[in-house]
Formats: sequence, C-alpha cells, structure tokens
Amino acid sequence: MTETTTTETTDQPQQNELLAKISSLSLEPDSPPVLVPFTAADVELWRDFEEYKIQRKGWDAWRDEEWKTNHPPHIHELFSKDWPVLETPRLRIRLLRSSDSEDIFAVLSNPVAVKYYGQQPHKDLTHTRKQYVDVMIGRHSFRDAASFVITLKDADDDDKYIGHINAVQFDRAFKFAELAYIINPAYWGKGYGTEAVGRVVKFLLEEVKIHKIRAGFFAKNVASKRVLEKVGFKQEGYLRDNVLIDGEFEDEYLMALIASS
Repeated sequence: MTETTTTETTDQPQQNELLAKISSLSLEPDSPPVLVPFTAADVELWRDFEEYKIQRKGWDAWRDEEWKTNHPPHIHELFSKDWPVLETPRLRIRLLRSSDSEDIFAVLSNPVAVKYYGQQPHKDLTHTRKQYVDVMIGRHSFRDAASFVITLKDADDDDKYIGHINAVQFDRAFKFAELAYIINPAYWGKGYGTEAVGRVVKFLLEEVKIHKIRAGFFAKNVASKRVLEKVGFKQEGYLRDNVLIDGEFEDEYLMALIASS
C-alpha cells in the first residue's frame, strides 16, 4: 500500500542550535545572571517563535470552532477519549505509540517490506521517529489520521509491533478516508493482513461512520490485491505506468469500499 512522507524545514538546523543553547542553561530562581552569546540570527528566530506562539492561540481557537461546526457529535466523543483496542481471534490492534519507533524502523528500513509501500527505506531510527512516528501521532491529535499498530495476542511480547494500518485524509465531515498498510515480512503469508485490515475497516465504518474508504496497490503487489478484495473493496480505477520501482514503470490499481455496498 502506498504512503506519503514528510520532510524537515530548511530552518530546522538553526532552530535546533538555538534550542541547544537554551536547553544548556541550568538556572535556579535565585541564580545570578548568566551571559549567553546569541547571534542576530538567534534573536530573529526567538522573535519568530514568540510571534508563532501568539498566532498559535488564534489557530487553536479557529480549529476548535471549525471542529465544533463541521465534525459530527460522535467524532467529538471519539477524539475526546482513548480509542478502543480492536481485537480479532489472533490480533490486538491499538493506536501508534512513541515506544513503537524501533520496531517500526526495523520494517520501514527493510527494502523488501517497503518495495510496494511508496517510500524509500528509512536510513536511521531518528528519521523514523521524527518523520513518521511523531508526524502520525501529531496528525491523530489534529483529527487528520489514525495509525493502528498490529500486535499478536499469543506472542511472548503481546504488545510488540508487527505492522501497521494507517487511515488518513479524513475529510471535514468524516465521510471519506484512505487506507495504507504494511506488515513485517517475517509475518507474511499468515493471513494477518486480511484479519487486521478487515477489523480496522469494520471500526471505520461502524464507529467512525466513514462512508467510503479508498486504497491503492501496485500491480505486482498481488498480496495487497487479495487482502483488499477479501474485505470487500472493489476496483474503481487503473493507472498505467504510475510509479517507478527498481527502474521499471509499475501500474497502480485504485480500490474503494462504500458503506452501503
């Protein structure tokens, strides 16, 4: 399944340097004054940050009002509490946590696992933590996405990540969503993908009340095709030569499941 990535801003190194200077200070309420060498660029960044804090209050107020106006009551209730742990005969499916970072990196850094996932393999754990885990947790807090972690009930560590399913691109009325998923190759061929996707789809339709769920897969990814068809998705489109994988153009299928179908 395809998934998008994010990148850091060009100001990030400067911001990190300024943060390091401030974080290095260790002052008590009765400590004497301390001189810290700040450059003109540091001062400008600090002013930008203060302006951002002021503006963010307005953004937060606008967003809260937007949610009240456009989001259905059941969405307010759902996002005001911890989401339920979903269960199947063999799996528990919960929301993503920061502590999943290392297990996720092991999968997203594996070229075999990500070949048809629409991303390049991750190079280091920091990238996975900042550009995937933190981003997805943040998107959930802004009601834009939900990342479901798949775990095995009968494993020695029954809370260990073996894959994830992302529901993204929620619209304002929570009628549409897109689905993407990935499983650790060590657990391929056991039907876990179908079991997990089916349970998440059931939750999205019945609890989130999504009307239409979209998904896509590349033509050679026959395992994803079987998963989506088994849980009720129907083909809606076919894009020829839509992506380049290992130097070869690959077609992409567009699938969807509608609540009433």
